[in-house]
Amino acid sequence: MQLKSMKFPQLQVALDMDADIKKLCHIAEQAYTGGARIIEAGTPAIKRHGVDLLLPALREVAPDALLIADLKTMDVGDLEALIAFRAGADVTAVLAIGGIAKIREAVGEAVRSDKAVLIDFIDCDDPLAILENLAEEFKGKEEHVAFCLHRGISEQRLKGRGIYDQKQLIAEAKKKAGRFPLFVAGGIKEGVAKDVAGAGADVCIVGSAIYNSPNPKETARRILAEIRKSYKR
Repeated sequence: MQLKSMKFPQLQVALDMDADIKKLCHIAEQAYTGGARIIEAGTPAIKRHGVDLLLPALREVAPDALLIADLKTMDVGDLEALIAFRAGADVTAVLAIGGIAKIREAVGEAVRSDKAVLIDFIDCDDPLAILENLAEEFKGKEEHVAFCLHRGISEQRLKGRGIYDQKQLIAEAKKKAGRFPLFVAGGIKEGVAKDVAGAGADVCIVGSAIYNSPNPKETARRILAEIRKSYKR
C-alpha cells in the first residue's frame, strides 16, 4: 500500500505500547480485521524491538495496510527514512520542530524510494503557520507528504483531554493542507472520532482506545463506521 493509493477517510491504529512482538501483532491483526488499513509501529514499540524485527512482523498480519514507522526523526532525515523504508515501512514520521533541513532530507528519500513522510506537529507552538509554510515548500509532492496534528500522551495527561476539542484548529489545518492528507492524533476514541472526522481529518489515529480494548476488532470497526459517517472533505 502507498499513501497515494489511499482512499479517505481512514482509521490508523497506533501501537504505542511496551509489549512483545506477539502481542503487538495480535492487536494489529485485530484492528486490521476490524477495518483499520493504516498500522503504526509506535515509537515505544520501535525503540524496544527495532524496525528490522517489528515492521516485517506487522506486515505479515496486515499485508495490505499502509505501514507507518513512527521514528519521530529529528536529524539525518534521509538516513532514518532509508532505514525505515528498507525495513518495510510505507511511511516514516518526521518531527516539524527543529528546522526544515531534516524534513527536506526525509522527503527527498521518500521521493527516491516512492514512499512517503508524515510530518508531525507535536509540541509546535504555531502548527498552522508551520503547516502553511511546509505546504508551500512541498507543493507538487502531495503523493509523498502528509501532515499530522498531534496532541501527545504527555500533553493529554497534563490537560486532561485529547485533540478532539480543537475542531476549529483541525478545520483550519485541513484548509491550509489542501491536497495534502491530514492525519490527527491525540486521545481519539468512540464518541469523539466523529468530531475529528467532521472537522476535516482524513485519518483519525487511535491508540489506547483500541489496544486497551477487550475487543480491538470490534472497537476498530465501530470507530471506523463513526468516522465514515461524519467525514467532511
